[in-house]
Amino acid sequence: MFLGQYERSLDEKSRVPIPPELRAGLGSGAVLTRSFDNCLCIYPAARWEALARAVDDLPQVRREVRLLARSLFGGAVPCEFDRQGRIIIPAFLREHAGLCGDVIIVGVFSRVEIWSKEAWTGERQKIESEGSQLAEVLSTSRA
Repeated sequence: MFLGQYERSLDEKSRVPIPPELRAGLGSGAVLTRSFDNCLCIYPAARWEALARAVDDLPQVRREVRLLARSLFGGAVPCEFDRQGRIIIPAFLREHAGLCGDVIIVGVFSRVEIWSKEAWTGERQKIESEGSQLAEVLSTSRA
């Protein structure tokens, strides 16, 4: 389970250190990919496998399914940690998420997200302004 948020910085070689609290749960075989939002996601191997199978099981005759698969799989790279716990973020993924300088790394239960600091600030404002509506969704999903 991934929890919390951490501020880090991309270095001049496009590496970002992943906090040890999050890195421990990712293990080997983790995958870095585009998110459906304006960020990146790191999935542990087992969670990535489940997501990949779910997408692959969708009807490929549907155009939106093919677009989804291209986005998800075409934007995925193995997540390899160096000795300092850093990963290299390729240029096309940095561009997708608008990453440069300071980033926010967020634990979101089954995945880790990497946001630009500016995008995360906007996302937090949405969360805070829509908090009561979000709580209603949670209350109705359990009924």
